[in-house]
Amino acid sequence: MPGPSRLLTALAAALGAAAVLASATGCSGSADAASAAATPAATPTVTDSVDLHLPVADYLLAPAEQLKLDRAARKLVDQCMHRYGLALADRPVAARSGPTTLTQMRYGATSAQQARTTGYHFGPADPGWLATPSATPSPENSDPGYGLVLHGSGKPGDNDGVPAPYGSGTVQPGGCTGEMTRQLSGPAAFLGDAPLVREIAARSLTESQQVPAVKEAFRGWSACMLAKGFHYGTPLDAVNDPAFAGESPGRDEQRTAEADVACKQQGNVVGIWFAAEVDRQHALMAEHRDELRTIRIRMQEQAARIDDTLNTAG
Repeated sequence: MPGPSRLLTALAAALGAAAVLASATGCSGSADAASAAATPAATPTVTDSVDLHLPVADYLLAPAEQLKLDRAARKLVDQCMHRYGLALADRPVAARSGPTTLTQMRYGATSAQQARTTGYHFGPADPGWLATPSATPSPENSDPGYGLVLHGSGKPGDNDGVPAPYGSGTVQPGGCTGEMTRQLSGPAAFLGDAPLVREIAARSLTESQQVPAVKEAFRGWSACMLAKGFHYGTPLDAVNDPAFAGESPGRDEQRTAEADVACKQQGNVVGIWFAAEVDRQHALMAEHRDELRTIRIRMQEQAARIDDTLNTAG
């Protein structure tokens, strides 16, 4: 079951790289967002959160840009592996689902149609869903040096290790994944989401729930749900109910999600919550105006490297 903590996806495990990067066009106006005056955001009436725009989204990769990064990263790693006489293993073939925007399920279920069809799950009714292909996945390369060449001698995500011999050559720290990361990240200390941006996105969601107007909206939502026979303190309690953690939604989940959406709309819960989070993001971003300006520049540089990689033959 996709909860708000699962809204940002990573590159395939085979590459082990972060995967959020904004292009130059995706960043327009973001510097102004970081320095916006502390004027409280207007409270919109929200019946579906999918098209809401949070200030921090200007620093995050859109789905199409995410795909470009995935393709460029895989191309570079594959080229590197071939230099050692190896082939990058195919990605596991599996169903994949996810939000099409940062806000699609950030506040839990908000779409009446989704609630009726897939509950708190993403599924075929949602454009973020990719059906399972029928093809059989290729086995991972059986060469015992495969992992060394791919990730280097260190521990992926922890350290890159040291140069290590392989065949007649030497695998550099980080292996082919490290080489790809250095090529695409350039002088930036990140590839994909800058840690600061991830922190702001996480903190704003958590801190917005403590705003008095949001807490009051939650109390009204909880009372509405109780009147319908459902016992939850907050909307996130419902979307994260362990009973709904299966691979597909059941009728109980759909009924709960339908009641959830109706109660949210009755009290304009999402509109109140969204406005509070916009305020929190503006405040947090104003504290890091200079860092965000630098992040924006690095993002644009990385976007250019990705385009160059994809436009280069081979």
